[in-house]
Amino acid sequence: MNQLQLRYFVTVAQLENISRAAEVYHISQSSISKNIAKLEAELGLKLFTRNGKNISLNPAGARFLESSISILREIDRAISAVHTLTNAEDVTIKVGFAGRIKDLFVCIQRFKASHPDIQFDLKSDIENMDHIDINDFDVLIYPDDARYARFTGYAVGEEKYLFAVSADSALAKSAVASPSLMQGLDFVFLRRGEHALEFPYQICNSLAIDMRSQNFADSRGAHRRMISMNMAVGFVPEGEAPAYRLDKKIHLLPILDPRFSRQMKLCFKREKHLSEAALDFKDCLIRDLNLSTHTPR
Repeated sequence: MNQLQLRYFVTVAQLENISRAAEVYHISQSSISKNIAKLEAELGLKLFTRNGKNISLNPAGARFLESSISILREIDRAISAVHTLTNAEDVTIKVGFAGRIKDLFVCIQRFKASHPDIQFDLKSDIENMDHIDINDFDVLIYPDDARYARFTGYAVGEEKYLFAVSADSALAKSAVASPSLMQGLDFVFLRRGEHALEFPYQICNSLAIDMRSQNFADSRGAHRRMISMNMAVGFVPEGEAPAYRLDKKIHLLPILDPRFSRQMKLCFKREKHLSEAALDFKDCLIRDLNLSTHTPR
């Protein structure tokens, strides 16, 4: 039994005429009749009552018609869903983030203004992923560290970190933060996936900063909460700073030590794997971020 046999059966049943059904499919009457006969043989029962040139459903055929229509409807829905998904993928640009780069969202806004049908799929927490595959993204923004060494990308500036303290803390009166100011405090760090911690954790350890306690949060919301309630101090990348500044209980200090910043890079999936829309967006990023004057490395 196949889909075509079911479609022939439904058409014959609805028209009650084999010759008219053959016209619908632009095939011979004998071809329709052979397919109906094969279907009946597979089912082991007759579906039609034949009286000369007239043909009509018998009780078994009427019951099978209901099921056939339901089956074909589900098949059509599945085909439609696959086509919709395929078409959506053609106009969806996937961007993965580990940090922020200046003007990226301005580029996206400008691109959507001239390409209103293009969709963006933005994943901002790729540092929580155990394995990063560039083929999962059209554009990838990542820090220049060992974990991403296999990627070849453009340098797109630094991501600086700010020191976040409670507005009720005496530290909030300071103009800037330095490693010496950070000694002997309770810290909260953002957890990245199962085993990794945010970049400042590594810097604090390398500078031998004496931490009275180390606390960990798996979300920005929990991270902000601990700082605003004066339970701990923490670090905030400049790209995330606006959300922290909205909380009047949090005060952000610039950090003097340049080691509390990291170089950010941007890379693209291989051009042969990019859709036309993604290729256009790549050209826009290269132009708008002035990447054409740099060599990817």
